[in-house]
Amino acid sequence: MLTAGIEQIRAMEQRSIAAGVPEYELMRRAGIGAANWIAAAYHDAARMVILAGGGNNGGDALVAAAGLSRKFPVEIFSTKALSDFTGCAAHAAADLPPEIPFFQRSSLSVYDFRPGDVIIDGLLGIGFSGGALRSEVKSFIHAANNSRCPVVALDLPSGINGDTGSASPDGAIRAEVTITFGRPKSGLFAGAGGCLRGALRVIDIGLMDDGSSGVEIMTDRDAVAMLPHWDLTCHKNSRGRVLLWAGSAEYPGAAALAVRGAMYGGAGMVRIASEAQLELPAAAIVRRLSGGEVPENWFPLADVLVCGCGWGSCGTAANLAAAWQFPGILLLDADALNTLARHPEVWRRRENLILTPHPGEAVRLAASFGVDSSLNRQNLALALADKLSAVVVLKGRDTVVAAADGSSRIIAAGSPALAVAGSGDVLAGVIGALAAQLKHSFDAAALGAYLHGIAGETAPGILIADDLPEQVGRIMHQVAGNKLF
Repeated sequence: MLTAGIEQIRAMEQRSIAAGVPEYELMRRAGIGAANWIAAAYHDAARMVILAGGGNNGGDALVAAAGLSRKFPVEIFSTKALSDFTGCAAHAAADLPPEIPFFQRSSLSVYDFRPGDVIIDGLLGIGFSGGALRSEVKSFIHAANNSRCPVVALDLPSGINGDTGSASPDGAIRAEVTITFGRPKSGLFAGAGGCLRGALRVIDIGLMDDGSSGVEIMTDRDAVAMLPHWDLTCHKNSRGRVLLWAGSAEYPGAAALAVRGAMYGGAGMVRIASEAQLELPAAAIVRRLSGGEVPENWFPLADVLVCGCGWGSCGTAANLAAAWQFPGILLLDADALNTLARHPEVWRRRENLILTPHPGEAVRLAASFGVDSSLNRQNLALALADKLSAVVVLKGRDTVVAAADGSSRIIAAGSPALAVAGSGDVLAGVIGALAAQLKHSFDAAALGAYLHGIAGETAPGILIADDLPEQVGRIMHQVAGNKLF
């Protein structure tokens, strides 16, 4: 799915209206879609508190309020009187069930909220172009941000410019989730917008796309389309064979996490060659390597080789050169990337190469191969992909997946829960498993990064890397059933 600027969105809305879709119907689709998602995601909420401005974003919020009132207590705090809503928002105001408490307020404080509330932000939306906020909007935003309650923003966090991502000098909503309508707005991936949007969900409201260009974003609908499907005739070899060359006496846990990532990523057969003594699932096929041994005779038994996770002192130029001879898809992670940065002479152009650097590893690779490391994240990933003839997964906030042909996707998933040791090892295993099934490096990398990110967003409580593979498996099951997450 491509991002869109605000004028692009408005043009798509006008095309839809001209084709016979009433403007209020688009608002209803947005509000009802948001209400359905919120009701499922926050099913244990004690109360839904709606913050509504007087424009169309406020109208979206009123429609959502009506839908949510069927399952939850709902209260509305508005910067405008109900009679002052105009345009489509006036239709939403007229359709609002009269039993929903509605309060016009010139200010709010944290004491207007209570534990168990979920706050729905419908104050400004795409109509905000920047600059100072009206005093009442500023007060609402400040109170919501300091309430310690989860905030769900509709379309954009209020106070964010939808094109540039810049925030008002008076502040902007800090959302736990942003539910955006039609297409993701460009400002959700730039500046303060990228930091304040929280998790991102996209609601299809049936806009007539004008074919305009934008940055490609990986979303849930893409994941549903890309996920491997196993028919009744499949067997363990047809579901993909992964070999992991990983672990060392120093870092045995990294290998174990990568193995579990590959298993829960759906691979039919997982082998692990390691110098480490490992604690692994019984289904893993293990070969204990002696010092300096290379598992070359296992290469024909795998579709994908994942190496580098926890290599430690095993990260030698000789080992990397041996891995380079693997005939299938080769994925380099962690110490394999650092070894490549130390020994760039090992690199040779080859097909089916995936690199999964975090930002520090990316900078080291850039320095070794003459790439400008000061480029922005997307351009750095693209430059490395071009230079190294590889699919590059540049990890971090809004992970970028880039290919040597100039294709790229931003992964609209992930959370600070993933900022734990071992998370990247799990990701390497997951991508390896998907590459073995899809036989397509770029799609496997994007899908793996997305599933891994959603697993981090949806994991209950404090996440440790040991729990992450099973959570990825649960997310894959939900995606396979086209279920909400």
